[in-house]
Amino acid sequence: MVKINGKVILVIIIWLLIIGLLVYSRFINLGWGLPYPMHPDERNMANAIQQLSCKVPISQLVECFNPHFFAYGQLPLYLGYLVALALKFFNMRLGTPIDFQEATISLRIISAVASILNAIIIIKIIKFVTKKESYLLSFVSCLLIIFSPYAIQFAHFGTTESLLMLLYSLIVYLSMQILERHTTASVVWMALVSGLAVATKVSSMTFIAVPLITILSSLRSWDRYKNLIKFGILTIIFVALFSPHNFLNFKDFISSINYESEVALGKSLVFYTRQFFNTEPFYFQFTKVFPYVLGWPVFILGSLGFLMLSWKDKKINLLRFAFLIYFIPSAMIYAKWSRFMAPIFPLMTIFAILFLQNIMLRLNKKLWIPAFAGMTILAIIPGTTYLSIYQNRDIRFQASDWIYKNIPNNSYILSETANVVDIPFSNGTMEQSNNYNVISFNFYDLDESPQLQQELKNHLEKADYIFVPSRRIFANHPKQKYPIINKYYEDLFSGKLGFKKVAEFSSGLNDEQAEETWTVFDHPVIRIYKRVKSF
Repeated sequence: MVKINGKVILVIIIWLLIIGLLVYSRFINLGWGLPYPMHPDERNMANAIQQLSCKVPISQLVECFNPHFFAYGQLPLYLGYLVALALKFFNMRLGTPIDFQEATISLRIISAVASILNAIIIIKIIKFVTKKESYLLSFVSCLLIIFSPYAIQFAHFGTTESLLMLLYSLIVYLSMQILERHTTASVVWMALVSGLAVATKVSSMTFIAVPLITILSSLRSWDRYKNLIKFGILTIIFVALFSPHNFLNFKDFISSINYESEVALGKSLVFYTRQFFNTEPFYFQFTKVFPYVLGWPVFILGSLGFLMLSWKDKKINLLRFAFLIYFIPSAMIYAKWSRFMAPIFPLMTIFAILFLQNIMLRLNKKLWIPAFAGMTILAIIPGTTYLSIYQNRDIRFQASDWIYKNIPNNSYILSETANVVDIPFSNGTMEQSNNYNVISFNFYDLDESPQLQQELKNHLEKADYIFVPSRRIFANHPKQKYPIINKYYEDLFSGKLGFKKVAEFSSGLNDEQAEETWTVFDHPVIRIYKRVKSF
């Protein structure tokens, strides 16, 4: 009879709790915000999935499953389509068209699963680097990975970020293996993962620099060039297999990529990139992105790890290279959205964990456990706090409930356009929501348009309430360039317009100063002002 001691049982229980926490943190309330499209990229991808069809004549077979949307590759769209069909099968609704909600949930399921798999790959990378077996170190590493704010958020977005993080982590992991043992199979696997990445988003071609350098540095003589050629050919084949319409509809693909590139590079100025006006590369990411997506403790630990961990360890240097080769070019472009940095967030987490482990192993044994526990708790607080966003009802629904309870019917309400969707949301009584006269006003063009300035004056004379649905406008327009917009918000917030703040709805995270997309899409701060005197 096999005896199982108490230590083994405890380890099993802890691991089960770890797995449970990981799954819970990624899948909790995947239906947040629905049926409303809270994230524009998610909305676009869900709409593309709804268009997928192969009901075309043989002469138009090239149009089979053409998404007519090329901001992203077809891989995430096809995966979303398959998941949506699976959901229909289990709900016994096969044969009916995929609706927006089904498409969105499918994309979010993919993100959640990818995030879980990425957590596993991160742990494998850490073990591969350290070559140390410690249950306590492993448990703590898992907690830091589970409660990474970026991982929690991106798991709840039906976008490509979770998938790209997984694929880049896989590339790094496979590259480390190639450094130690180069085989033909490893090159094939690397080509497959690289092809999947480019088939997800064409900008991930940057990822390919890591396997290229790894192959070049791991072999000598002619073998390295044969493997490079093999890698290149196989990568192109896999891209074509998983994102075929990039080639079949090449003109549409190039047109879309050119537009996206012009926006990202600042050549085409649009309202949703105004927050980047006069921003400095690197400084912006280190003040507006990394501290919030990672949490300050992990950001600091990760930065110290990058700088202070051994510079003689080729695996750690590979991590550094993978970080820099992606970070530097991405940081220098005009658009600096948080999602642009997503693939390297796991690398920062790895640096933080490795550095934390390095420190703890050098401490006196009497200080080891309390210091380790203290630093771990500090590091996971941002993530546990962030998780509360999805444990509670969407902040915009909370605001809508308050509006229906407290704002009289037939009220004249001045709000802002381009906040993804307008509030209040319907609470099920469409007649009630229709009683409000909600003006979704274009503040973005206010400084350039005398007509809009006059319209704003007219609305202010009539308005009973003013909604500020997020920081998207008042925080993104520098005074020297947009004086009229800034004067409006200064007068509103100070009470000079004759309005008083009567309600504010917030997640309590105090991260409104972060890069706007980090807050606007899932936890904006909503402010409601009521007229108290004539304009």
